[in-house]
Amino acid sequence: MSEFLLFIRDILRIDILVGFGFYSISYFIIKDFFKDKKWLADFDKSAIETVIYIGIIWFVLWLFGTISNYFELETELQKEEYCNEQIGKYAYAFWVQPLFWFILTQLFRLKFVTKYLITRIIISLLFVITIERFIILITSFHRDYLPSDWSFGYNFTLNPYWILIGWMANILIFIVLTLIYHFGIKKIKNAFQQRI
Repeated sequence: MSEFLLFIRDILRIDILVGFGFYSISYFIIKDFFKDKKWLADFDKSAIETVIYIGIIWFVLWLFGTISNYFELETELQKEEYCNEQIGKYAYAFWVQPLFWFILTQLFRLKFVTKYLITRIIISLLFVITIERFIILITSFHRDYLPSDWSFGYNFTLNPYWILIGWMANILIFIVLTLIYHFGIKKIKNAFQQRI
């Protein structure tokens, strides 16, 4: 169960929330060329609401995953160590990253955050970089850890087409999810107004 929740959380965090950053770039590029600015502004408002709600869903799934991890442990010693990890001396290391990501998604409730492209991109990129990755990156460039030979014998090439395809897939996933939300909310509002 906890592996499934981890899979869903990773899809929400990496594919959808990072896709919002790439969507934001395309939104700020095309908004000047789009004739129906009201529809585009409404769609962007739905995109921002989608990010806010995805952040809440992600955090709830993280809490459920944390609880399910506890119940999947077999011995009392493992359960005690797990509880100490969450509420012990170094509990901040356990809670800081998820709370940080949750707060980032809720920052989109503020108008000045949603208004500027740079704030949207920075917040979206912060979903890619975990605290562990940041520490590894910083220590790997520290002078004491620099290797004497930068060639490690790896023949690693980065194909820009695969990166572009990945970005386009993230944008597409986010736009489809936002379209579902945008038109679903409109249908719910219309159905509710017709009953009144």
